[in-house]
Amino acid sequence: MATFEKATVGEKISNYVENRQNVLIAILAVVVAAVIAYTVAVTVTSKANTKGLAAIDTISYVMTQESASLSEEELEMRRNKALEDLSAYLEKGGIVGVRANMLAGEIYYSVKDFKNSAKCWTSAAAKGKKSYTAPLAYFNAAVSYENINDLDNAEKYYKYAVSAKDFLMASHAEFSLGRVREAKGDTDGAIEAYRSLLGKNPDTSWGNLAKTRLIALGAE
Repeated sequence: MATFEKATVGEKISNYVENRQNVLIAILAVVVAAVIAYTVAVTVTSKANTKGLAAIDTISYVMTQESASLSEEELEMRRNKALEDLSAYLEKGGIVGVRANMLAGEIYYSVKDFKNSAKCWTSAAAKGKKSYTAPLAYFNAAVSYENINDLDNAEKYYKYAVSAKDFLMASHAEFSLGRVREAKGDTDGAIEAYRSLLGKNPDTSWGNLAKTRLIALGAE
């Protein structure tokens, strides 16, 4: 009867590699292709972002260049041209869409078109949820909504601004949150916001204003 010696560990590995060589090569080819595709995609996205941001900066510059001496009619023409040029970027995702909507929101707010201002700031917030610009977008959306007496959305976005990490205007947002709740007749909610603000920042101007409102509401 024929006998067979046990294969060594090295032989087993060698045999496995030989048997699976085609599979391993195929897997390696897929991985390499994926890496190349990712690199190309990142490069293309980066170039597109750079081009888009440059275009938006140009729109802003052209609108504001030597504008101090312009008549209101001339300023309006520049604003309208800027909004027309920005329309190509408002629906884009990422930083380009964020920046386009922020600039459009600023323009609309400056002419007291608070409805469109709110729309743009809300879009900027949605497109840049993880961006450092999100808290400011929340705040400006809330202010715009408040100006058209949409207090539910104003409250919603002030709350987002208050909850945002490291937002320098959080105290302002929280006082505004209390004020909006007062306007809605939600006294308990207003007191909650004012107490929260006072607890976090008692010695600031917004903290002092919160204390004044708490006294007026009979909560102090």
